[in-house]
Amino acid sequence: MERPAAASSFQFFPSSTLYPGYVADPRRPEFGVAILGYPDPRIPDSGDQRVGLKLGGRFGLLRFGGWQFDIEPGFVGQFDIDHSLDNVGWDGIYNFLFSSALRDDLHVQIGTKHVSSHVGDEYAERTGRRRIGYTRDEAAAGAVWTITPGWRTYAEAGWGLSLKKEIGQEPGRLQVGLEHEAPGSLGRGRLGWYAALDLGAMAERDWQVDPSLQIGLLVPAGDRRWRIGLGVHDGTVPIGEFYRVDETYLALGLWLVP
Repeated sequence: MERPAAASSFQFFPSSTLYPGYVADPRRPEFGVAILGYPDPRIPDSGDQRVGLKLGGRFGLLRFGGWQFDIEPGFVGQFDIDHSLDNVGWDGIYNFLFSSALRDDLHVQIGTKHVSSHVGDEYAERTGRRRIGYTRDEAAAGAVWTITPGWRTYAEAGWGLSLKKEIGQEPGRLQVGLEHEAPGSLGRGRLGWYAALDLGAMAERDWQVDPSLQIGLLVPAGDRRWRIGLGVHDGTVPIGEFYRVDETYLALGLWLVP
């Protein structure tokens, strides 16, 4: 990540961001697709193979005085391969974030995050499952620290601002992680590898820790890079409508590196 320009600069629509995304975060807005396999699917009347689709990303609007204002829209959904790719459910996300590089090795952000969750139409028609109306708005603050070149860790806290007590929502949320990236370390410098661990916990789930792990290759493609990786998630379904359901899945996916 780059450092912000001089404090006197004023730039609309900067081409880069100042805050790294969390690689293994199952709810992170990004462009990617994965095949998900479930040894023991827990969503009622769902199959053991699904497609996980993620759309979105982080886009800079304004950089000024060492800070940058970004928007982060996204879509996170699952489609049931065993039931004609019916949409099981999806989350619509939009975040408004301010970030800064306080030092070369320390980046921070503050802002608001919104999630509106939905049950897939086909799944609802087949099963009769009705939407509980899971929507969450929160204030959030996070920090990313580069421990040494190639290694970084992060921590983030969120506090819900508008909650539905009748469905069990509570305000607190915590998230931490550790990541390693080694570009150009394989294939005579043509490929690299990465590994990432994300741990999330929420008060509405009695602070149960939900781990996600991802490891794979970094593949350059012109001026872009892709992650081709394997992942495992053990915990809450990363779709708000099913937040009380615990599942374990294995993932084989392809994701665009911003």
